[in-house]
Amino acid sequence: MHLGRHARYGVPAAVVMALGAAALVPALSGASSPPDLPGQSVPQLLADVYKAQPPQLSGSLTWTANLGLSDLSTLENGAGQSAGGSSSGSGFDPLALLSGSHEIDVWLDGAKAEHLALLLPPAEEVDVVRNGDDMWLWDSSTSTATHLVGPGPGAAVDQTGPAAPSSAAAGAPMTPEQLAYRLLDHVSTTTSVTTGDPVYVAGQSAYQLIVAPKSASGSTIDHIEIDIGASGSLRGVPLQVAVYAQGQTAAALELGFTGTLNLGAPPAAELTFTPPPGAKVVTHTLAADGRGLVNGKPGTAGRLGQLHKTGTGWTTVLSGSSSSLVSASAPGPLSEGTTVVQFGGRQGRLFSTDLLNVLIMPDGRFYAGLVAPGVLEAAASASS
Repeated sequence: MHLGRHARYGVPAAVVMALGAAALVPALSGASSPPDLPGQSVPQLLADVYKAQPPQLSGSLTWTANLGLSDLSTLENGAGQSAGGSSSGSGFDPLALLSGSHEIDVWLDGAKAEHLALLLPPAEEVDVVRNGDDMWLWDSSTSTATHLVGPGPGAAVDQTGPAAPSSAAAGAPMTPEQLAYRLLDHVSTTTSVTTGDPVYVAGQSAYQLIVAPKSASGSTIDHIEIDIGASGSLRGVPLQVAVYAQGQTAAALELGFTGTLNLGAPPAAELTFTPPPGAKVVTHTLAADGRGLVNGKPGTAGRLGQLHKTGTGWTTVLSGSSSSLVSASAPGPLSEGTTVVQFGGRQGRLFSTDLLNVLIMPDGRFYAGLVAPGVLEAAASASS
């Protein structure tokens, strides 16, 4: 990677991680009038997605969040962070991604290597550079490079997870078309999958897939639009995703390519990373089971502890607890960005957006989901 770029920008590593997932501005859609494309059914489009190979390209993504949060400054300042950036020197501030539009430069070399750079004006950048099992995260605001090293080809791999093929699947391979129909059968009880009008995304023709809950009761999501490349090396490759909230006409979250896509292998210099002089380097060695070793030692457990899931499909609720949230009901950082809610003789604080809602109880327990507040309150009442 060219270090000269970092004199102009600074890239937040966590940016793409969330990403990972992981969405753009109403007009960001680089999408314009529909191209003249032959009709495609839902199973045909899904089959193309399954058959698609990771593309080689370079270009720019735009991430836009329009969650109904008019001002994050009180929440950020209450948490000791500066609004929209990391000038305090504490590193990349994820809250900056909850509003406005952000550019992410992308270089992809098929399945082996990739480089994503999140640009935060005026002069910050967070980069994610992966080449095989080797990955670097660079945060220019703190001059910190986090090096993630894979377990290596000789390490044993856990095959008991959800990605492991079942014996039935191994004995009866399916075509992409058959797999598409199987998926539709699986989601049909809660989800509607249809096609929309073809569009252009970053100058590329694309088909549109529309995914929506069959029953909107409890879910904050109205529908999700996925634009899928229609031809050449981009056939079957999702180029843009937009999530629409109930009652809103503009996308709440949107991520997609804009400008011009350069197809073909990107410059090799963009797929490697060398920490600049004076940078702080932290190394994490990943074990075969996915757990990390920080400088050779086991990493610490997450602050949120174990998460639990209740509900299904579009009304799934995640819950957990955190000691740092115990003071949520008292004056403090969380009181600046939440409102008090009363339900079933109990009291909590609600952080609310058009899509995500989080209910925080005085004991530090929290309930979160892409659901209406009432669904969270019901989950909290049921667990008491």
